[in-house]
Amino acid sequence: MVLADLTAGAVPLGLVAGDLASAGCPVEGTGCLDFYAVSIPGVMPSAFLNWFQAAAAARNAGKRLPSNAEWQAAALGTPDPGVSVAGSEECNTANGGGDGINALVPTDSRENCLSDVGASDLVGNVFEWGADWVPRSTQCVVPDLFGTGDFNCLAGADTAVGPGALIRGGDFGTSGTGLGGVSAGVFAVSGAILPSFANESSGFRAAR
Repeated sequence: MVLADLTAGAVPLGLVAGDLASAGCPVEGTGCLDFYAVSIPGVMPSAFLNWFQAAAAARNAGKRLPSNAEWQAAALGTPDPGVSVAGSEECNTANGGGDGINALVPTDSRENCLSDVGASDLVGNVFEWGADWVPRSTQCVVPDLFGTGDFNCLAGADTAVGPGALIRGGDFGTSGTGLGGVSAGVFAVSGAILPSFANESSGFRAAR
């Protein structure tokens, strides 16, 4: 399949809040049949979609959301990010893009943001939904994986609200105490987010 086949008549979605639901892919994922996960270099990644919409789009493309272990294995080797600037080839993190969606960069546009197996943008740009759910985490703890400082919000368990769905990698604005002052990275994880949540930095990738 060539790029022209993927884009012929296709309408990119996940570019503004609510555009998936307005097009017929509701937040519950019910009836979300004609929406497909497609990653095309040079195109903005989809955001503003929750776990259910992401899972449906992956399913429709004959794929699925990756398990936490699969995501981690694919991300290994991605450089621990520093602060990103316009025109940088590093992962898109902590770039100060305060107006949200305008802080995103096109898929595969950061040449140095590659893992050992050649997967791009696993760190930064948008957080990525994983397949796994957990009791919703209530605490972020001091990260302690190989000195990276990648954030870890996978502690505690909410007894009133849940579940949580794992998100990985960090986004365009993730900063904190990690290397270079950035806590996004290959070990960054949070279970504090409800699977129904969506905003300008919630994205996904699909696996076979």
